[in-house]
This record gives sequence, structure tokens and C-alpha cells, in this order.
Amino acid sequence: MFARLHFLAASIASIFALLLTVVSSARADENLFGYVSGAETLPKGHYDLYQTTTARAGKDAGYYRGWDFETEVEYGFTDKFQGSATLLQHYFDVKNVPGLDDQNQYQFGGVEFSAKYRFKSVFKDGYGLALRPEVGFMRYDDVAGIMQRMLYVAPTLIYQKNFLDDTLIFAANGGFQLAWGKKPAEEYEHELSLKAGTGLSYRFAPNWFAGVETHIVSEYPMFNQFEHTVLFAGPSLHYGAQRWWATLSWAWQAWGREVDPTVPRMAFAEEARNEFRLKIGLNF
Repeated sequence: MFARLHFLAASIASIFALLLTVVSSARADENLFGYVSGAETLPKGHYDLYQTTTARAGKDAGYYRGWDFETEVEYGFTDKFQGSATLLQHYFDVKNVPGLDDQNQYQFGGVEFSAKYRFKSVFKDGYGLALRPEVGFMRYDDVAGIMQRMLYVAPTLIYQKNFLDDTLIFAANGGFQLAWGKKPAEEYEHELSLKAGTGLSYRFAPNWFAGVETHIVSEYPMFNQFEHTVLFAGPSLHYGAQRWWATLSWAWQAWGREVDPTVPRMAFAEEARNEFRLKIGLNF
């Protein structure tokens, strides 16, 4: 299984190395944060390729590492509307974690399709406002790679405001997710998730941004039964070149609440203590 993970990582690296030599000089929307999105969209006719790698580490006991790999292709249909397709994959290294089987293996996650429509431009209208609906199918869950047949829809409203001649960027997101087909990964079939996040980033040098962001998630099985709420917070660092960009972020579980807590004011049944995320984008 380790050989499969090594092959996956090598393949992704090879693709990006090749694309770095052929992409054009077109600039596109950059992700300044690890989890919070901005309101801008791609120019008409331009593509973006994203690779997001997330490492989730730490439970209340035992050893837990969950790796998420998201490969996304994005296209601007108009200057205000873009669409994307994403391939989701996971790798789990788990030992002696209560409630989870020991494992060290790769699992295919699923696929996701999303769109983004920009109602207001932060550069033309003084603030940015966009709607991003998503629909996806997850064959295996992202906690321990347990089989499921989850279909979900997840609309998100995005707000952005720039200050100090576009050197200080504020963004806020809010939305929900409706999911069906959670069994047998979960004991229930349906789930409602409420999600929100904010981020503030400052350009401290040419091409460099440093910021902080928070995001909160609340999940309700069967749409009305509380399961857990978790709040993450942490720093982000972004570098944007002419044809590519990269963002590194750390999200630390600052607070949590769940039905059967094992640690006060923390939630570990489905969440980790830390999440480290690297996003790389190519504009062409």
C-alpha cells in the first residue's frame, strides 16, 4: 500500500512539473487561505489546475494520520461564471485509536463537481460576492475510509472585501451540506452540516501574503439530531507568482463539542486535533 501512495505522489509531482513548463502567463484567482474562499472568478477561457494535500493528525488516543488528496480542474466559462471537477483520494495510517480499525492503506474517496457565479467584483464594485454550489459522490468516508454511497449538495455564499489598496484581504464564507447515503460508514442515512469561515490576509512583501483564518462545522444526523460542532483556527502563508501560486495553512482545533466527548471542549469522533494543508495552483 505504501508503494501505491508513493506512486500517487510521484504521479502528481510529475504532472505539475510538466505543466510548469507549458502554462501561459495568464493570472487567475488565487487561494490566499487554506479553507476560506475568495469571491473572484477565472477570466473567460482560462483554466486552473489545483492540487490540495491535507494531513489530519491527532486524536484523543492512539496514532492517527489521514491524508486527503484533491486534484481539481477549473474553467472560466465567462468572466463571472466558472466550473470545476475534482478527484478525491485518501490515505490512512491508524493505530490504537478508539472506535477505528488499525490500518495503513490508500482509499479512493470520490468525485465532486462545482460551479461559482460572481455577483459582485471586489475590484469593480468595492466588494466581492459569489455563490459556489457543489455536488459530489463519496464512495469511502474521510474519517477512516469506510465504505458508503454518499451523495451530497453543498451551496456556499462567499463575501470578500479588500482594504489598503488591495494589500489587506478579508473573506467570509457560509453554507450548508445535505448528504444522503452515509451508511454503513455511519449509523444513520442522512446528515446536515452547517459550515462557516473567515480569513484575513496581508501582503507583507511582493507576491507574499500572511494571514489567519477560522472555520466552524456543525453536523446533524438525520438533519435534526446534534452530533458535534468543531472550531478550527490557524495561520496561512501564500506566495503568488505569475503562472503559479502556493498556500500553506495550519488549522488547530481550538474548541469542540460532541455527543459523547472523551476530552472536555474537544471533538475527536470525526475530527482531528490538527490539519495541515498545502495548495498549489497553476494558471493556464
